[in-house]
Amino acid sequence: MSVPTPEKRYQLEKEVVAAIPDLLVIKPKVFPDERGFFSESYNKTEWAEKIGYTENLQQDNHSFSHYGVLRGLHTQPHMGKLVTVVSGEIFDVAVDIRKDSPTYGKWHGVILNATNKHAFWIPAGFLHGFQVLSKEGAHVTYKCSAVYDPKTEFGINPFDEDINVDWPIKDKSAVIVSERDTQHASFKSL
Repeated sequence: MSVPTPEKRYQLEKEVVAAIPDLLVIKPKVFPDERGFFSESYNKTEWAEKIGYTENLQQDNHSFSHYGVLRGLHTQPHMGKLVTVVSGEIFDVAVDIRKDSPTYGKWHGVILNATNKHAFWIPAGFLHGFQVLSKEGAHVTYKCSAVYDPKTEFGINPFDEDINVDWPIKDKSAVIVSERDTQHASFKSL
């Protein structure tokens, strides 16, 4: 098993996404050494004090997906997600669907991987999806601010032309999408 050496970071950092300021890239503390590494992936007290992150997280999810898998675009009312990658690499996307937002319909994507150890905060009111870029697949975890409710979850087709996400894997034969996700409604139907 090959484990990449993560980026060393002694202080918690927060980066606000300029194009959609409610999105955050959080860079937790990471301590690599000759034994491997230790990462403090979440600390409720420190995150509140140092970066003002006070979300009440309710549920943890963990998925594994093969190279080329595209999951999403999904959302559930009142659920935000703090997304990280344990192994592998993904292109993680959030789409603003808050009708009163000045960034309504805009999307932003970030690279999350086992080396940068970044966490992407996607608040409630956003669609979420990701595409796996690493040949070995990717383990993705997300802490959620609400408990999953299949009755209220909904999605938009990840290839919706009005949103027009620029997914990194262009070869459609290499992309694996569930039939359910391709059958989701269009952005115009919101």
